Amino acid sequence: MNDALVKQLSEAFAQTLSPNPALIKQAEAFLKAALSQPGYAIAVLKLVASESPVEIRQAAAVNFKNHVKYHWAPSEHAHHAGMSAIPAPEKEAVKASITGLMLSAPSAVRAQLSEALTIISAHDFPAQWQALLPDLIARLQSADVGEVRGVLETANAIYKRYRNQFMSEVLSAELQYSQQLVEPLLAVLRRLTAQVKAGGDVAALKEALASARLALRIFYSLNSPGLTEEFEKTLDAWMAEFHTLLTCDNAALAEAERDRESAAEAVKAAVCQNINLFMEMNEEEFAKFLGTFVQAVWQQLVQVSLRPGQDNLAMAATRFLTTVARSVHHALFRGADVLKQVCENIVIPNIRIRADQEEMFEMNWVEYVRRDTEGSDSDTRRRAATELVRALTDRFPQEVTSLFTGYVGALLDEAVANPAGAWQAKDCAIYLVTALTVRGRTAAAGATDTNQLVALPDFYAAHIAPELAAPDVNDRSIIKADALKFLTTFRAQLPKAACVEAFPHLVRLLGAEANVTHSYAAIAIERLLTQKEEGKPRFAVAELQPLLQPLLTALFAAFRLPESAENEYLMKTVMRVIAYVGPEIAPVAPPCLQALAGMLLEVCNNPTQPGFNHFLFESVAALVRFTAAAGGGTSGVQQLEVQLFPAFQLVLQQDVQEFHPYVFQIFAQLIELRPAPLPATYMGIFPPLLAPVFWERHGNVPALVRLLQACMAKAATEIVAQGHLQAVLGVFQKLVASKAQDHEGFRLLGAVAAHVPLPALSPFLPTVWGLLFQRLQSARTPKFVRGFLAFLAGFILRHGAPATVASIDAVQSGLFTGGVLAQVWVPGLTSFYSDAERRLMAVATTQARSQPVLCECAELHVPGAGALWGQLLGALLRMLEDASGDGAAAEREADGGDGDDEFAGYSAAFAQLHNAARPSEDPTPDVHDPQRHLAAELARFSQARSA
Repeated sequence: MNDALVKQLSEAFAQTLSPNPALIKQAEAFLKAALSQPGYAIAVLKLVASESPVEIRQAAAVNFKNHVKYHWAPSEHAHHAGMSAIPAPEKEAVKASITGLMLSAPSAVRAQLSEALTIISAHDFPAQWQALLPDLIARLQSADVGEVRGVLETANAIYKRYRNQFMSEVLSAELQYSQQLVEPLLAVLRRLTAQVKAGGDVAALKEALASARLALRIFYSLNSPGLTEEFEKTLDAWMAEFHTLLTCDNAALAEAERDRESAAEAVKAAVCQNINLFMEMNEEEFAKFLGTFVQAVWQQLVQVSLRPGQDNLAMAATRFLTTVARSVHHALFRGADVLKQVCENIVIPNIRIRADQEEMFEMNWVEYVRRDTEGSDSDTRRRAATELVRALTDRFPQEVTSLFTGYVGALLDEAVANPAGAWQAKDCAIYLVTALTVRGRTAAAGATDTNQLVALPDFYAAHIAPELAAPDVNDRSIIKADALKFLTTFRAQLPKAACVEAFPHLVRLLGAEANVTHSYAAIAIERLLTQKEEGKPRFAVAELQPLLQPLLTALFAAFRLPESAENEYLMKTVMRVIAYVGPEIAPVAPPCLQALAGMLLEVCNNPTQPGFNHFLFESVAALVRFTAAAGGGTSGVQQLEVQLFPAFQLVLQQDVQEFHPYVFQIFAQLIELRPAPLPATYMGIFPPLLAPVFWERHGNVPALVRLLQACMAKAATEIVAQGHLQAVLGVFQKLVASKAQDHEGFRLLGAVAAHVPLPALSPFLPTVWGLLFQRLQSARTPKFVRGFLAFLAGFILRHGAPATVASIDAVQSGLFTGGVLAQVWVPGLTSFYSDAERRLMAVATTQARSQPVLCECAELHVPGAGALWGQLLGALLRMLEDASGDGAAAEREADGGDGDDEFAGYSAAFAQLHNAARPSEDPTPDVHDPQRHLAAELARFSQARSA
């Protein structure tokens, strides 16, 4: 071990904690350089194990964790970035020491080492780390409760990755290997349960319960993929311990703070999660325990209070009863008395709004909206109670609807009797009606399947519409928000006339002071504008035209309300309104664009809301798109540039990296709207676009390629004349070498081939083909082959088969026929799914302008080439025959489907702007039926040969 390196590392980590920025920068530079030294990981671990101050050890542990994260098994991108893997001997040394070191380290250091161990185990355990599990099992026998808990924490971290995984051969083998842990884990749980049952010192009991919970979570992880033989043999013993822990109460363990979960409640929640897992996946094996646990869980729910600290237990217990209600054992809930108890003791108490939710509405509106509208309220009592209502409604529709309707009526009567003081009752009633009515829903469409026994339009007219129409938009804000959400959820079930009548009220509610209320109003408008009936928008633009100006005015005014300057729901609605109105937005486009450009200048200083930023740029792109569609011409584009360029210039000058992809896409959009030649402004930014610093950021690559495509289409001559073509091809070389980005390389190369004259491109073609063939030989993938063939087919269509063959054979004589055609083209034809690609390949194979067709290449008509000709024709026929199969569906599935929402929003990988999408180009617009085209070309070929 290099003690000198350990000393240097200690000094460097101490410097990273200094308040002096210069010292921090110096230390970080040293650590970055030290990463490449042999034994670095071991040296850092030695420092972690030393007697150094705990803050230095913690800093070293964090560094070690990150080192392991990026260097234990570097990704392809990491390899390209120069990151090397930790050598195998060093890995073995790390694995030999990390477990013991972690268990003996202080808690702050242990947490970092535990994460590092989890990362290592994800790659190496169990196949390349056979010693780990026996070591952990041996340590479970320790009398040191701290060491036992550390072992359980480690095992829990290792096995957590098994949750939500489907069984596979690899996973089955790993589970089989891990069966040696079952008996020791059960023995530990028995010891802990006995200690809890016996009572005693509260601190010791809390420690025992914390360890018991870890054992329960390990049980959950190991059983998530399926029940194994070892667990099935010991199932009675496990369930006995579960029942003891679930029913064991000790008042001394209660927490004084309302928001804090007690150790006993955490264990009971874990038990409920385990039995719910078995009810979902192993119902037959669990059946004999069902009655016992239903009774025990019911008792817990009756006893549980509304304290936030008991939320996890309440939710887990309710989910278990929901799973039982959905199973073949649902008869346990049959009977009016049982359903009445469920409603009174479980549903209504957990659906009623609590003081902490009211506080969230007022003080943390973003979290309130996120939970309530985006489906992230899965971990709330309300959602759990709602799911129980739906499960019971599915099984007992008449009885549940009748019973719960009575409770709804009582709640509404309570609210009517005291509107100001009992508004919570109406909130509960609206939520209960929603739970009772919705049987299926999606984020894009709202409710898709409803309980027909509920008179939904009548309830809306009597109790929702009056709230929307109330003159005071700030009165009873939560009820206003409930009404808006109700309209949004059931928009497809409500009469069109009712929705049209609601629009003016929605515009007025955009001015509500409560952030949740005006956000919900924006969401309602945005969702209503997406509605379609029989493939057409439900609301014609003419129907809402009188509201357009007031709507946009209200939306932009809402941004000035406190805490809504970067409200992404408002901005998404702005984008939707522009897209909905389309080219008719042109008269109000200049003030809209001016307002958006001003917002962009503001957020450049501190971009913190990715969703808002995305929809801001999407709105700008929509205005550009529809202003052009309205016929603004070059002068219209110039006006757009005048308003946008100051903000775009600021983005590039201040290097606001989050906005680069957006700016590049809109630049491309503006360039495509201009006639050639491009003004000097655009030509001036072209050389910097080729700088490596831009291309190192993966999120920039698709946008930069999109921009270069636009530049090549409008200024290829100037690019060649100014000597930039070689640099462009250098970018292509970098992209095509990466498996992750080779498709972008082909897009760029396709643009070059489409717009650069062949004489200017010819000197570079041998190098281009050489790079492509080298990649085919060294790292061929289906995606690369498909991209290569599509590019080659496009090249043939543009420049003819003879010129293509000659340029390829210039690399190596006979390479086209013997290499490309036989080994790539023929086997690759069947990899194309879309109609456009099939037409491209069919036309390129049989026709290339007026020049000789590919099938007539001289190389295919020499003695001995008949077999290759037949293979080519056979592959082409198979490709076209597959066109009526599942290929198109498979392609849509691979691409993520059609999608319910074309403006899905921000993505960390690449924030593509829908409204700035590159116009699609059909390389074969004259060919509509490739099969008929092939028959005609073969007939023509046959006639020509027989003449």
